[in-house]
Amino acid sequence: MVDYLLKLMEDGEFQTCMQLAEQQLHKGGLTLAELAKVNLAICRCRLGLHDTYGAIPSGLLAVKLARDTNEWDVLGRALLNLGTAFVGIRQYDHALHHFYSYFEHLHKYTTAHRFEGAIWKHIGITHQRKLETDQAIDALHRARKWFEKQAIDVSVFTCTHDIVNTVLQKHQADPETSLAPAEEMLKAEFALVRKYPDDTYYRATYLHDKAAHYLRADRIPRAMVCAMKAMEIRKGDHDLAFHCHMVLHRCCRLVGDAKQALGYALAARVQALQAHHYEFEFLASQAMAEVIREQGSRVVQELDAEYQAMGIDLSQYMPSSLLRREMN
Repeated sequence: MVDYLLKLMEDGEFQTCMQLAEQQLHKGGLTLAELAKVNLAICRCRLGLHDTYGAIPSGLLAVKLARDTNEWDVLGRALLNLGTAFVGIRQYDHALHHFYSYFEHLHKYTTAHRFEGAIWKHIGITHQRKLETDQAIDALHRARKWFEKQAIDVSVFTCTHDIVNTVLQKHQADPETSLAPAEEMLKAEFALVRKYPDDTYYRATYLHDKAAHYLRADRIPRAMVCAMKAMEIRKGDHDLAFHCHMVLHRCCRLVGDAKQALGYALAARVQALQAHHYEFEFLASQAMAEVIREQGSRVVQELDAEYQAMGIDLSQYMPSSLLRREMN
């Protein structure tokens, strides 16, 4: 039954796996090694079901039991999942501790070697979240090289995408920083776009990254065109739409169009909620708040009037104290 649980976990059958795992725990009679595997499954399934906080206790237990029973492959996977959970609740130092711990046992793994690229990628993303861009770029390049050796093109592409965005983040913090590394990685992205011409993920992500690059280079019209084209190519991708709407929000702020800036930030927030990415939702809400703080509630009322004319009710997203419809 324990091996069956792990298969359900690998297949993404998270709800079924969770139910069976909890039944196994209730029945009892499991060895410590089996308990390590069951808690690994619970941790991964809770992550898959967007229960980040709930994933942490089972992840911690899986790590401890796997160490105690020398279940090294379970340990490697559990460290990846537990670190991912800590990233999800913005406990970045805890996340990095678990990610780096993975390498302490590298020589003991049989199957968990396959997570090395993912570990480096997660380390890079975590350093990026901490605004430690140099460490992030180094880790992401390590991940990219690992995936290149394994000929896993989609992971090479995602790492390249992450490097582009980290270089742009570094440039935003220090405009004297060269954009050349981002331009080099964009060329690498485009090579994979050409390799997979019918794959909308590659094309749309590349266009988003071009949009973000154009934004940093103050080429606002081109940035807006690329962001809109990316969403047109890949409809229904909430993550991509969030990032594209945030690019459009920043473009509108730079050109002084507060109403449209607010509208794009609101659209980004809606996309984040639909994707269950609550950290993204926080970022979009923060962007909305900045516009309102600078422009006052008048900009909210102007946007509301425009949306009402299109038959869209903003009251589900905005408090009535800001909308002030009774005054219109």
